[in-house]
Amino acid sequence: MEYDGNRPVRVLLPTQLQSYSLTGNDDFPKISKAEIEDRSKGDAISKAVVTLQTGWFVTQSIARVVQRLPITELELITVAFAALNFVIYLLWWHKPLNVQRAVRVYKQRITEQPLDDGDVEAMVGFWEALLDSFSKLPTAIADGPFIHEAPEIPWTWRVIVWPLAKPTEILATATFNSCKNPRRVSTFHPDNWGLPWMDVLPLLVPVAAIASAFGGIHCIGWSFIFPSSLERTLWRLASLSITVVPFVISFLLFGFYNVFDFETAGWLSGAISGLLTIIYIFSRLVLLVLPFLCLRSLPPAAYHVVHWTSFIPHA
Repeated sequence: MEYDGNRPVRVLLPTQLQSYSLTGNDDFPKISKAEIEDRSKGDAISKAVVTLQTGWFVTQSIARVVQRLPITELELITVAFAALNFVIYLLWWHKPLNVQRAVRVYKQRITEQPLDDGDVEAMVGFWEALLDSFSKLPTAIADGPFIHEAPEIPWTWRVIVWPLAKPTEILATATFNSCKNPRRVSTFHPDNWGLPWMDVLPLLVPVAAIASAFGGIHCIGWSFIFPSSLERTLWRLASLSITVVPFVISFLLFGFYNVFDFETAGWLSGAISGLLTIIYIFSRLVLLVLPFLCLRSLPPAAYHVVHWTSFIPHA
């Protein structure tokens, strides 16, 4: 984080560090890997415990299938999230967890005047930014939230949409220029990818594959017993949607950028992808609500436990 005295200015990417130092008078800031990892709130032990817990649940679910015991819809979606959890931990095993304070760096100076190294710290996490926004909510409500961004929208509507719009704005700081906060680390990716669109598109293939595999696990419940035919139909449609939509969106993007010019491709893919995204979100909501509704009518065998002794050779 670039500082001017004790005032945070902006988050710096590696390519922007050439003229900065830790004190303002030294050479390029040297920050070791150990210093970065020391700021993490997670370690190998905590991650291993979570992974073992997740693995144990998946093992229990597989054992129920082997012993021909039914799995509830709630257990099935939990297995899907557990599989996704394995992928996340695989990719993020060495990623520092919940780092909330940035390393201060200063513009290199030629004078020897001491810097005002006060106690002001810059918030770099989503929750810190959200809490900061809530601290300003009374003033925002008095004037109407987003009065500067959208003065033409009625005051009451701005107040109603604030709880949804503000978190979305914070999450999307690297996506929408109007929402960028230079003093906060972007949630999903750096402000500057440094890659042209055609180099980023191939990354959609593994992302789509993981998302479709997540949806495919839900499709295992295609022949499950549901309390009503309507709930069974909704489950099937929603499961099929979250399985197919990720690949459809990735194929659309590839096809449009190869067939049409950039501007036309952006408009067409944006419109169709937006519609498919709405379908995907609705399907995910359905799959989150239905498992709890299905708990009202479970088959008797759903209450049976796994007999682990049957897996152990014995006389």
